[in-house]
Amino acid sequence: MQDYKKIHFIGIGGIGISALAYLSLAEGKQVTGSDVAESALLDDLRKEGAAITIGHDGDLVTDDTELVVYTEAIDPLTNPEYQRAKKLGLPLLSYFQALGQVSRTKKTIAVVGTHGKTTTTAMLGLALIRAGLDPTVIVGSKLKEFGRKNLYIGGGDLFVVEGCEYRRSFLNLTPFGVVFLNCEAEHLDYYKNEENYRAAYRELIDTIPADGFLVVNQNDKNACALAENCAGKVITVGPDDAAKLDIDLAILGDFNRLNAVHAYKAAKAVDANMDEVREALEDFRGAWRRLEHKGAFRGGLVIDDYGHHPTEVRLTIEAVKKAYPGKRLICVFQPHQHSRTHQMLEEFKEAFGAADKVIITDIYAARDTEEDKAKINAEKLAGAIHHPDTTWGKDLDHTFRLLQDEVKKDDVVLVMGAGSIGTLAERLTEK
Repeated sequence: MQDYKKIHFIGIGGIGISALAYLSLAEGKQVTGSDVAESALLDDLRKEGAAITIGHDGDLVTDDTELVVYTEAIDPLTNPEYQRAKKLGLPLLSYFQALGQVSRTKKTIAVVGTHGKTTTTAMLGLALIRAGLDPTVIVGSKLKEFGRKNLYIGGGDLFVVEGCEYRRSFLNLTPFGVVFLNCEAEHLDYYKNEENYRAAYRELIDTIPADGFLVVNQNDKNACALAENCAGKVITVGPDDAAKLDIDLAILGDFNRLNAVHAYKAAKAVDANMDEVREALEDFRGAWRRLEHKGAFRGGLVIDDYGHHPTEVRLTIEAVKKAYPGKRLICVFQPHQHSRTHQMLEEFKEAFGAADKVIITDIYAARDTEEDKAKINAEKLAGAIHHPDTTWGKDLDHTFRLLQDEVKKDDVVLVMGAGSIGTLAERLTEK
């Protein structure tokens, strides 16, 4: 990517691809891009100098464009910009392929796992910045410490990046170190079974060099088994490490205490000043849409979270209930993908037990076939959940009206999901 001066980004508003657009702008490149809808991310990129168009059009790829980077959310066979680039014979890179090119120029630490990647990447990145190692950091969320961006551009040789396992995307990275949080079957629309999912992590671990390292969660049997063949140094995170280190976190959840231990041990592996690392972890106030306190609605507190896997849902609800034991907890959940909802229905049935009331909105469809949509819908999920007070909220407008009637002073409203439900949290708390 360093060889190109004008780059066009298809789907430039994505949380990952936007970081590469920021990085290109910082390097003085001319950046153009397209997306399907306006967003705050696009506004921020325009302020930095990007020329962005809403809607896809082949004419956006001009004769002087030198490289096209695209999100894997598009269909290359029908996207006019992709097809125009192909016709012109331009180099085409997916976001993850382009990220891999950045990785090759740096000493990369990849944070991977089914759950907790974003928070742990943020923790590790901020800790290394505080310790003066000046890494470049790309995280799957916006951080206030990064000026509400998902990117920090450092001058050092370290690159801390959140590795995505979907479609084996993290195999584009060239890691010196890997932080392996957990391994629980996910993205079964692609992997089909747990063994295939585990195999992707095995391939990643095989790329760690002999002088590299792997920080691995001893509490996770899949992660431990996969760590056995690592050529580098294996650093374990044990069940008692959180208590031993006693890091006084400002964010909720025992799982976040474990995430902090992983970040702490990875920072130690690259010889960071551990007093400064501890200070950074204790000062961390969380990432966008990760147990984010949004504000008040009808006298109740609104918390917004990205969790969408049954394990994430269960642990997040339990963490919020533990933090606010005397308050009524209303969980509003938007399922993400019909395929995931159907494949993990048994786990979803048991995920909401710690909430006092559950509202299930319509499923956010992503990469779903008509066959997937025919198997499950939100009304069926609401009826299957083992909770006596579960309601089908229908669309987000209807759910908003339900909450207007339901929420009382001192309630806690936990809004969860990976789709569009973050807009509901915004709507509830807008002044």
